[in-house]
Amino acid sequence: MTSRKEILELLANGKITADEAAELLSQPAAPAAEETAVPDVKLLKEEEAIQARNGGKKPGWLHVRVRDLESGRNKVTVNIPLGMVKFGMKIGGRFSPELNGLDWNELETMMNDMESGLLVDVQDEEGGEHVQVFVD
Repeated sequence: MTSRKEILELLANGKITADEAAELLSQPAAPAAEETAVPDVKLLKEEEAIQARNGGKKPGWLHVRVRDLESGRNKVTVNIPLGMVKFGMKIGGRFSPELNGLDWNELETMMNDMESGLLVDVQDEEGGEHVQVFVD
């Protein structure tokens, strides 16, 4: 998670523009760990969980969850503000020409129009992992 101080330091060092800093600062605060934790015993349907947390608002976060199927416990939990994802895509476009073809506005529209925020849901029985990528 990027704090206000870190964002302002990036701005002061010329690593981001004032517009990018304003956008990052306008992102909602990261949800507390208890709010985003996936239950150990039973995984709720992400569609229902997202709708309950989101309340119909525009998505602000990208989440990645990797859960161990045997124990039911989370192995990886990553929460990234969508503003930071957009910023990363801009920076990445300088190094990877493939990213230049992506239209952030089109991606954002698709995420806003989704009934659920679930983007990827993969269950690897052989590897014993359940991977979910979603926005809220």
